[in-house]
Amino acid sequence: MRALKIGDRHLNTEQIVAALVQYKLLEPLVGQVLLDKAIQQVPLSELELVRALSGNAEAEMPKDLSAFVTQWCQKVGIEGDYFEGVILRDMRIEKFKKIQFGQQVEAEFMRLKPEFDQAEYSLIRVADAAFAQEIYFHLRDDGADFESLARLYSIGPERQTGGRIGPIALSHLPPVIAQQFRSESSGVHPPIALSDASTQHFWIVRLERFLPASLTESTRSQIINGLYERWLRSQINHFLSQPDAIQVCA
Repeated sequence: MRALKIGDRHLNTEQIVAALVQYKLLEPLVGQVLLDKAIQQVPLSELELVRALSGNAEAEMPKDLSAFVTQWCQKVGIEGDYFEGVILRDMRIEKFKKIQFGQQVEAEFMRLKPEFDQAEYSLIRVADAAFAQEIYFHLRDDGADFESLARLYSIGPERQTGGRIGPIALSHLPPVIAQQFRSESSGVHPPIALSDASTQHFWIVRLERFLPASLTESTRSQIINGLYERWLRSQINHFLSQPDAIQVCA
């Protein structure tokens, strides 16, 4: 019986399947197998190949495509088999994503726009409620310098930057803070109590700049990848829900 050898460990067919399950690799493998079928008919022209490899959207066809590909493989240090099996497959996957999900980007962006909005803000974070209130009054009533107080008293990493943070997506902030910034209210906000599993902190924040999301190429790519991952997950779940979807055959 043939076996897979990894270091000093030999795995037969049943052990390989058991290892895929144990290391949570079976579902990703199923996804890639299903993906192979989905991209089977995705066309990839020679010109698309040349432009992708050269990183130049306006590159023209070389006189000798085979020599061009060979030279590219040598430059990046890969063999022809790897190019055929991995590089070309990755290119087809990226084209599949654009064909399959490109038309959904605008609608998905409008649905997710609040998650992409960003803010720059200043933060002072302390552990004592009364002290937080005292700092807040110094800022609001006495015109104290936010940066100086942050460097003196803030207990988080923002202390090193004078309290300045961002730009950061509002979706990465505590919901109560994100809601404050979404209203775009200026000035220093009163202390807000925030708790995690073991500690409670009091945040004093000031919105410096609100950055509404726009549909950039980076955001477009992020949305397409999100739609793709959701689609692939649904394909895997549907496949695995079928009886005898995966079998070890003699």
